[in-house]
Amino acid sequence: MHRTVSQLFLLSIICMGVCGAESLPSVTAPAAFDEEALPVSPARAISPVILDSELSSLHHPRTYPGCKVAPLSDIWDTEAAAFEKNADTAPVDVDDLMPDAAQALGNFQEMVTSLGGTFELKSAYRPLAYQAHLHEVWVKWVKELRNNRSSGCRALREEVGAEFSRHQLLVKQQPVQASDHTLGLAFDAAIAMPRGARLHGKRVTVDKLAALAGIKRPAIRRDPVHFKLLAARPADASYAHVSGL
Repeated sequence: MHRTVSQLFLLSIICMGVCGAESLPSVTAPAAFDEEALPVSPARAISPVILDSELSSLHHPRTYPGCKVAPLSDIWDTEAAAFEKNADTAPVDVDDLMPDAAQALGNFQEMVTSLGGTFELKSAYRPLAYQAHLHEVWVKWVKELRNNRSSGCRALREEVGAEFSRHQLLVKQQPVQASDHTLGLAFDAAIAMPRGARLHGKRVTVDKLAALAGIKRPAIRRDPVHFKLLAARPADASYAHVSGL
């Protein structure tokens, strides 16, 4: 009797466990979820000082240990690089002058040579980056290296000095950064006129002929070879009106 009761009691416990398991709430596997994209960091403004420093490092890949003077900047502009590569052999670029400037140059040259003078065209159109290079070469040589006797700067001094000579720059004529050459409005020419040169019986000078051609020298003493197109060209600017030769 006791054994039977024990068996019935055990059976009731098992039934209770089974029923309890069936009554438990079902556990649902977590649903798959889309991964969120990582937040994009907002662009931060770069300090102009830092930017200039980084750009300078790109433009000055060469180093000269022991020299405090920075090397010449590399020329990244393709047009300016072509000018620099062919500086010794390429003809002066008159094709990229403005039409009025090109005509004035032609008229001026014809008048000078017809009166027995000599006309040596040195330069005409220059790209902006090339003009900046000439300015940098002048500043680097005249103000930083010409009188620099530091042994650490010897190699750089030789390099910049050679570049200064190759471009036929003059110590007393500093190339400006913003030039009429880059606008196609100016040219450089070395001119010599015979003593007593006359046009229509009147004595003429280089500057009088330039005015007739529609150009002028804006800085005769500082830059005597530089000629610039006049804003308003005179009516008789054409050589056909002034030659009579």
